[in-house]
Amino acid sequence: MFRAVLTAAFLAGALIAVPVTPSAAAPAAEVTGSTFTPRSPVRVLDTRTAGPVGAGGTVAIDLASHVPATATAVVLNVTGVAPTASTFVTVYPGGAARPTASSLNLDVGEVRANQVTVALGADRTVRLYNNSGRINLVADLAGHYGTESGALFTGLPPNRVLDTRDDHPLSSGGVRVLDLSRVVPESATAVTFNLTATLPTASTFVTAWPTGARRPTASNLNVEIGETRPNLVTAAIGADRTVSLYNNYGNVHLLADLTGFHTPDYGARFVPRAPQRVLDTRAGIGLTGPLASGGLPHPLALGEAVPVNATGVVLNLTGVGASTSTYVTAWGEGTVQPYQSSTLNVVPGKAVPNAATVVFGQYRGLYLYNHRGTVHLIADLSGMFVVSPEDCAPGCVRAWGSNDTRKLGTGQTVGSSPAPTPVAGLSGVRQVVGGGSGGASYAVLDDGTVRAWGGNEAGQLGNGWSARNGVSAVPVPVVGLTDVTAVSTNGHTTYALRADGTVWGWGQGPFGTGDHEVSNVPMPLPHLTGVTGIAVGHASTYALRPDGTVWAWGVNHHGALGTGSADDNGVLAPVRVQALSDVASIGAGSYNGYAVTSDGTAWAWGLNVHGQLGNGDPCDPFTNCESRVPVRVTGLSDAAQVVAGGDYTAYALRSDGSVAAWGYAYNGALGNGVACEGTCVSRIPVDVAGLTGVVSIASFGWGAYALRGDGTVWAWGDNTYESIGNHSAPFALAPVQVQGVDDVTVIGSGVSAGYAVS
Repeated sequence: MFRAVLTAAFLAGALIAVPVTPSAAAPAAEVTGSTFTPRSPVRVLDTRTAGPVGAGGTVAIDLASHVPATATAVVLNVTGVAPTASTFVTVYPGGAARPTASSLNLDVGEVRANQVTVALGADRTVRLYNNSGRINLVADLAGHYGTESGALFTGLPPNRVLDTRDDHPLSSGGVRVLDLSRVVPESATAVTFNLTATLPTASTFVTAWPTGARRPTASNLNVEIGETRPNLVTAAIGADRTVSLYNNYGNVHLLADLTGFHTPDYGARFVPRAPQRVLDTRAGIGLTGPLASGGLPHPLALGEAVPVNATGVVLNLTGVGASTSTYVTAWGEGTVQPYQSSTLNVVPGKAVPNAATVVFGQYRGLYLYNHRGTVHLIADLSGMFVVSPEDCAPGCVRAWGSNDTRKLGTGQTVGSSPAPTPVAGLSGVRQVVGGGSGGASYAVLDDGTVRAWGGNEAGQLGNGWSARNGVSAVPVPVVGLTDVTAVSTNGHTTYALRADGTVWGWGQGPFGTGDHEVSNVPMPLPHLTGVTGIAVGHASTYALRPDGTVWAWGVNHHGALGTGSADDNGVLAPVRVQALSDVASIGAGSYNGYAVTSDGTAWAWGLNVHGQLGNGDPCDPFTNCESRVPVRVTGLSDAAQVVAGGDYTAYALRSDGSVAAWGYAYNGALGNGVACEGTCVSRIPVDVAGLTGVVSIASFGWGAYALRGDGTVWAWGDNTYESIGNHSAPFALAPVQVQGVDDVTVIGSGVSAGYAVS
């Protein structure tokens, strides 16, 4: 059972006066960053051996013996022990001016920890400042960022990966192994998660370390009897992608929400910065508070604080002035609210901090949710993760249109882009395809390998992991595939055709094996050999064999399998599409299949509500408006290729280089230059206006693209998500040229997005 943590205890204490003056804004144009090298935690400071830090005092940590000269920042777990007065601690680079920010807030006598990511100062030092009274400080080093070769970061919306309340608590001296093998790739070197302790029967500490290594003399989370307390943890990953958690005293329940992982082969780099106050609801910075409970979440825009190529941020979030015990959740704008997760647990009378790593969705901002009562929130930005822009190499991909679930692959945090922008790190591409809303996109490289980017909730990336609402803003390798000649996808289920005629599938399934499995790595389809073409619809898939027959599997809604069966439930193993032979190429719409035979005739089957069959049949409202067997598309005798635009419109490339369209005409989807009402359809093919010399076509849902022999790309249809790559109008009734791409050799499309290889 998934649920957020709300402490039941009412703990009195003095309110810490967190400074309200915002720090000067740093430039929001960072384009490069550092990679991460994790380590098993090592203690680098413990003032209990030399004496506490006094009021207004500082202590330096010399990290020269622990990190290389190329290091730019470190990840520390900083613990304050038994302060004699309510105080706050600030961690900052050695040699720099102390910022107006706090890293750790404590009441008299308590022990509290907080993870701090801080830029290194002169001679690889950091300083810790204590505001009031005397306090002992302890710091454990979990890793460093640097310019040397290291690991990149992929952020995730909070994913609950542990809740011992569903099982049993950790006992005194007990260890729980956290298995992350389903939610991070095999190449992962470290993970970041929010660790929460609740219902401890004694004051205790919890240590996280890589499984298989010796448990270090370090702690990540300190919690007092009866409290609920979180702390962000960045930990090296151990054997079999596991992390061990140790409890020192009593019994305690633990919860863990995964917020990202580091891996050397893809992701974003970290850019540290001096802490910048981006939120203080007491002073009206960012939002005006206090924040009320429940209801709609509170948006915090960060567009002026971070650049467009930022994929996420590191914050120190502090809750003060709570009217009752509550929890606060932070998540990226453009991602789904993680109802079962929490970021910060706050009680009345205390200032409670916790670090947070927040990944963005399509927009540079985050949402904050307060569960009960009212509370003031303060947030200091201490760094960001960025994807560095790259120049296009030969065979690179440029993308434009909707960036839903990061389907553009550019690393830019935008809702959509009208300007074709390079997909990060791709070159030598010979095919590119996109999928449906919430899905992933793919590129086949000249070496026969495949890259994927975008949504990964069902393992669509094929990289060996999946996560709730998980995405990758940049391409990742699809594991275990070589000699691939083509890929087809609906964004959630994907198939790769290899040179030997075998088909491999991954994602949501089914995969033609007789089971409806989900797989985050490619798996072979046992019943298919000698395949020459593959096409994927919404829930049905088609394979072309060398003998010119077409085979289908999946759901049979509206007769999408083309077998003549009246059973909508469909099949899991391939069955032959009825009455088709001598087929040269195939295509798929959401609920339709298409085939072109060697004599240039086109065939269609499935849904016909908007004329998708192209055979002129009307849609009687008292019938199912469908054909469960292939029917001939009217008037096409020289077709070379048929593609479908989502649910409603289909397109054919003729052998003379012209293009025909049929189906729904919404916002110019037919491209014939005719404006009509929203219900307008054409049940037979019409000519797309003004196109000649076309060598390839692709469709994006409410429109299509055409590649001409001169290397230009043309688009028509709906432009709500800037899909036509041209600022001309909200839609285009006839083809307009996509701006910013030339010498194009290959085009591709997803729902509301386009791709061009040059």
